[in-house]
Amino acid sequence: MVPTSRSLKQLLLSPATFFDERPPAETLPIAAGIVTLLALCFVGSILLVGAMLAGSVDGTVTMDNPDRPPEPICDMQGEMMDEAMDCDEPETIERDMGSMVQEAAYDYLWMALIGPFVLWLVGGVVLFGAGRLANGGPSFAGSLSLAGWAAVPEFFRLAVGLLGLRIALEDMTITDPDRAVTVLEAALASIQPVFVLASLATLGWQWYLLTGGLRREAELSRAAAAVSVGVPLGLFGLFGLL
Repeated sequence: MVPTSRSLKQLLLSPATFFDERPPAETLPIAAGIVTLLALCFVGSILLVGAMLAGSVDGTVTMDNPDRPPEPICDMQGEMMDEAMDCDEPETIERDMGSMVQEAAYDYLWMALIGPFVLWLVGGVVLFGAGRLANGGPSFAGSLSLAGWAAVPEFFRLAVGLLGLRIALEDMTITDPDRAVTVLEAALASIQPVFVLASLATLGWQWYLLTGGLRREAELSRAAAAVSVGVPLGLFGLFGLL
C-alpha cells in the first residue's frame, strides 16, 4: 500500500483517522521504508556538512608524517635500512585543513546509517511498553510501525538544520586551526534558537502523530494515548536539548 497525496494529507492533519483506515501493523513495510530513507538522508547530510565545513576553512596543518617510522627506530638503522624503512621521509608534513575536515566527517557515516534503525527499534519497544502500561493491547508490529512513521517529522528537522548551518557558514572562513571550534560555536550561536524551535516543532508533530496512532493500535482513550506518548517523548526531547 503506497501512500497517496490524500493519505499523506490525512496523516499530517488527522493521524487518528489515517490509522483508523490503515491499521499500523499493516503499514509496517512503509514505515521501514521511511526509516531507511531517513538513514540515507542522514548519510547524505553528513557528507554535505563535511563539504560545507571544508569550504569554510582555509589553511594547512603541520602534523607528524604517518609514513615515517618513529624516531627511535630510525636512529637504530643504517643508511640502507633507512631507505627500506622509509626513514628518509620527512618527519612532518603539511595537510590541507579542508581535506582533514572531510575525512573526519567520514568517521560518522556508520553512525548516521545505523542510528535511525536503532532508534526505530527502541521507539517501537517504548511504544509497546507504554501502551501495555496504559492497559492497552498494542501489537509489537503495530508499535514498531508507529515508531517508523514518527520518523516523518525528522525530515523537517534535518532540513532546517542543514539550511541553518548553510546560512551560518556562508560568510565564515577559518584560518587558524586552534580557534576553529571557537569560531564555529560563535557562528552557530546566532541560529541556535532556530534549531531549538525546529526540535520543539518536531517533537510536537511526533506527539500528535503517535497519539493518534497509539490510540488506534492500543485501543486507548485519547488522553491515555497522549500521556503514554508524551512522557517518554518528552524525556527523549529533554535529553536531546541538553
